[in-house]
Amino acid sequence: MSYIRNELRRLGIPPLKRFGQHFLVDDRIRDNMIACADLSRKDRVLEIGPGLGFLTTELAKHAGAVVAVEKDRTLAVYLKDHFSGVRNLSVLQDDALRIGKLECTKIVSSPPYNISSKLILFILDNKFDLAVLLLQLEFVERLIANPGTNEYGRLTATFQARAQAELIEKVPQSAFYPMPKVDSAIVTIEPRIIPLRIKDEAGYEELVRVLFTQRRRKLHGVLSKYLRNKWPSMATSILADVPNLEKRIFQIGPMELVDLSNLIAQRTQQDCERIDA
Repeated sequence: MSYIRNELRRLGIPPLKRFGQHFLVDDRIRDNMIACADLSRKDRVLEIGPGLGFLTTELAKHAGAVVAVEKDRTLAVYLKDHFSGVRNLSVLQDDALRIGKLECTKIVSSPPYNISSKLILFILDNKFDLAVLLLQLEFVERLIANPGTNEYGRLTATFQARAQAELIEKVPQSAFYPMPKVDSAIVTIEPRIIPLRIKDEAGYEELVRVLFTQRRRKLHGVLSKYLRNKWPSMATSILADVPNLEKRIFQIGPMELVDLSNLIAQRTQQDCERIDA
């Protein structure tokens, strides 16, 4: 921790709240993340928010190539200088969420917590084999939540339709400098071997968003209003084919939500084809 403090003092910068900067300083937690990633020289690793390179150093030792994306200009300049002799490491000064798709086999990061939701969506839009992340514990619990629990919500349904997560280890506040006000956790994320087949991605996202704005209400009421607003002539016939209408929204699993979305997509598409004919 003293090294981190000294380097920040030398650079003349405090940890920036707007970037959500809390620097990992626990060797054991870092080493556990590296072990979970199971890196080899065949791996191209993406690290988001490398900070002062505490995790980056070990990534470069074990992976074939590392791309570290740092938004903070001062830290990016520091990293480029500090790792100038490391040939398998590239440092990009950029916003990782805006640089588009990156070719990587694994994502290993201790990112700022204020980008967690956007980061998960970014990860899901990239092809990768495994992600090992250090995130806020409460956020991880939402990723792995089961239907019917308080933690289960829109994020869970969106995430679990495309990937699966495992909480590896809870991490105390003392593992960071400065210490955050929340506990953290190491989580591994893997894409589903067979993703749930969603016929209309945009339609699924809209359906989940609408339903979970009223997560404690029964499906029948919320879905009925949604269908009558969008497809008034078809609402009754679609509802007649939907099972478990008396369930509360937060009790409906991702598979059921995908089936519901696909039913709506199929029926509305058939209606459009009938009109065109």
